[in-house]
Amino acid sequence: MNRRVAAIIAPLALALVLQGAALPASSAAAAAEPTQQDNAADAQALKIAQMKLAALAKEGASASLSAEASTEKAAVKKKPAKGAKKKRAKARHKGKAKTVVKVKAEKVLERRMTHAEVQGILSTSRDFSGSDLSGLNLVGADLRGVKFNRANLHAANLERADLAETDLELADLTGANLRGASLNQARLRGTRMAGARMEGALWIDKTICREGSVGSCIE
Repeated sequence: MNRRVAAIIAPLALALVLQGAALPASSAAAAAEPTQQDNAADAQALKIAQMKLAALAKEGASASLSAEASTEKAAVKKKPAKGAKKKRAKARHKGKAKTVVKVKAEKVLERRMTHAEVQGILSTSRDFSGSDLSGLNLVGADLRGVKFNRANLHAANLERADLAETDLELADLTGANLRGASLNQARLRGTRMAGARMEGALWIDKTICREGSVGSCIE
C-alpha cells in the first residue's frame, strides 16, 4: 500500500478508536444509560467508517497491482526478441562473407595467386595483368578475353583451356601445358612460349597444332 493511502487510513482508524473509547466515558459522565437512538447513530457512524476504510484499502491494492503490471510490461519491452538477435547475427555474418569475397577478388602482384583468388578475379574483372599464376592447374578453364599481359604462367597447366581472344602480350608461358587449348585470335606479341607443349591446340588462325608441337605450333 502506498504512502498516500496509508496517510488517509491512519486518521480514520484513530478516529474510530477514539470514538469507541469516548462512548463509555461520555455515558459515565452523564450518569445515564445511552438511549436506543444514540446506539443506532453510533453503529451507523461506525459502519460508514468501516466502509471507507475498506474502500481505501481496495484502492491501495489496485494501485499496487497496476504499478507491478507496468513494471513487468516495461521489462518485457526491453528484452530483445530471439528473432531480432538471429537477424543481427546473420547480418554480421553476411557482412564478413562479403569482406572475404572482396579480398579474394583483388589482384595479387607480390606473390603467386591461389586457385581461390583466381576464381574470384574470373568472376569479376578478369584482369590478371602482371600477376603470378605459375604452376597453377587451370585445366579446361574458361579464360576467354582474359587479360594475361605480362603475367607469369610458367609451367601452368592450361590443357583444354579456352584462351580465345585472350591478351597474352609479354606473358611468360614457358613450360606451360597448352595441349588441346584454344588460342583462337589470342594476342601473342612478345609472348615467351619456350618448352610449351601444344599438341592438338587451336592456333590463333584456327590451325590445329600437330603432334610434336613444343614451343611453337606445327601446322
